[in-house]
Amino acid sequence: MGLDQQWTNAANVVVALVTSYGMRVVGALLILFAGWATSRLLYRGILKLCERSPRIDQTVARFFANGARYGVLMFTMVAVLTTFDIATTSFVAVLGATGLAIGLALQGTLSNLAAGIMLVVFRPFHIGDRIEAGGVIGTTREINLFYSEFDTDDNVRVIFPNGLLWGQVVKVLSRNDSERVELKFTRPLADDISTAIDRMQDLVKRDKRITRVAQIGVDAVNADSYELIARLWVPRQDAMQVRFDLNRAVKEDFQKRAPAQEQPKAAE
Repeated sequence: MGLDQQWTNAANVVVALVTSYGMRVVGALLILFAGWATSRLLYRGILKLCERSPRIDQTVARFFANGARYGVLMFTMVAVLTTFDIATTSFVAVLGATGLAIGLALQGTLSNLAAGIMLVVFRPFHIGDRIEAGGVIGTTREINLFYSEFDTDDNVRVIFPNGLLWGQVVKVLSRNDSERVELKFTRPLADDISTAIDRMQDLVKRDKRITRVAQIGVDAVNADSYELIARLWVPRQDAMQVRFDLNRAVKEDFQKRAPAQEQPKAAE
């Protein structure tokens, strides 16, 4: 066999490989693109469909949308393997055989998945709720299959594994409409307690944002001073501003009525 004949045979083999597998590669790329585009369209479609019904919580909508997207991507990978004549049944069998080892290695990840499902089913908090967990206070932005995202007051995005959110105490700060504001002021021991409490009550009555007064009294007595405390219930959205305004009003009132040598100070 001459050299020319060998080159001809090699060229025929290359052409046959390109013809056979090249079309499969092109087909696999088309399937990947179609699956990826379908998953995105399905994700957006489920979100828009759920937004039409006020009864469907946003947390549930995003959870199902993510589940549908990952499901489409999984079937896409199976279809890609099928184009290369890879038996998906044997692939699934091998995957199942290694599933135990993977499960043991990914116990934390699987627990986060289970916790994510529980968070969506029981919904202890929703997207948009202000919560406190693990010493972090923030607003819920996303609840995914394995993790959840929060934005803190200083606009920092915090990622929480779902296992931590389901396995520890979580305070839902925005669930109730009212909040208790607690104010403390340090007064000289010589200052009349009854007069100080009356002045505090008068200032509290002037603020129409206060819905209920829990207690106003003396919290502690020290060697040269005592702690005047006020516990007030206000609408949650006004809580911070009420704290600022009352701190200023009490300080100005005490300073205006106190003797010149007295310098009252706010403890909080």
